[in-house]
Amino acid sequence: MNIQTFRHSAKKMTIACGILAASVSFGASAFAFSDLKGDPAEAKINALHEAGVINGVTSQLFAPKSKMTYGQAVQLIVSGLALKPNPVPGSPSKASDYFAKVDDKSWYAPSLLIAVQNGLPLDKTLHPNAAVSRAHFAQLLDAALRAKGDFPVTKMYFNIADGGKLSAETDASLQTLLNMRIISLEPGGKFRPDDAVTRSEAAAWVHDARAFVERMTGSIGGGEDSSGANSAADLKVEKIADGVNKVSVTVGNLPNPGYGLTIARIEFGDGQKAVIYYEITNPGSGIYPQVISKATAVAYLPEGYTASAKPLPGSYTPPEPDNPQL
Repeated sequence: MNIQTFRHSAKKMTIACGILAASVSFGASAFAFSDLKGDPAEAKINALHEAGVINGVTSQLFAPKSKMTYGQAVQLIVSGLALKPNPVPGSPSKASDYFAKVDDKSWYAPSLLIAVQNGLPLDKTLHPNAAVSRAHFAQLLDAALRAKGDFPVTKMYFNIADGGKLSAETDASLQTLLNMRIISLEPGGKFRPDDAVTRSEAAAWVHDARAFVERMTGSIGGGEDSSGANSAADLKVEKIADGVNKVSVTVGNLPNPGYGLTIARIEFGDGQKAVIYYEITNPGSGIYPQVISKATAVAYLPEGYTASAKPLPGSYTPPEPDNPQL
């Protein structure tokens, strides 16, 4: 889309901005998913969407009954529980160091790396587009909660009618989540452990796990600014056409030139205020000089809007430059 197009479409800038800003989606305050009516997790899905934790398959559709893939599932858990990079000696420094079928440039690669660094049980051969079973999603969620802290849990035993073939580790995870009231059994004590977890079910469980952490700690981020001091953004606003401003978002203090920046979404609020959510991307394959660098991404706003920028909640934050682990 060129500048001439902007001049002829000034009255449609909200739509145009969504097209021009790469990977932009809008918050629940701007759009409501049209396929959630009657879904038992509707309110929880909308709450996660407003918090920037989850998106739909399009700006209008959530696809609540669709199967959750591993890429989606891990992204949801990492973002929902605000897991952070936790490199230790011997841990992978990029997703492809661990996963045989994951491209480091994929949108889910940073979350998969964070998940492994936080001890989530993920097979090295997993396919990111494969469906996740209800039992394994619960096991991943339990591991993520353990990464957040050692929480007190009651020890009441739940008889899972169809859990006879569960491993001891998976059964322990289900018992923990049942005692936390994050998951529940269906009539007859069934859990359907081998069925694929749906997007609606996964969102509901993550919502309740997130609420549990907040009740126990007072903050999903554990009292620490999840954006990190090294990911504060600078904004530069330029008028590029009648009714159109270009906003350049720049994040500095990155460990090397391989790190990038993308615009995750833009939320338009009252008083002509717009919040631009950005996400730092991992370096691709290759060798990069260890020099402090900057990365910039661009969004477009209707003229008259005041812009601010925030990191996408739960998104990857690079280590401080003097961190010897990366």
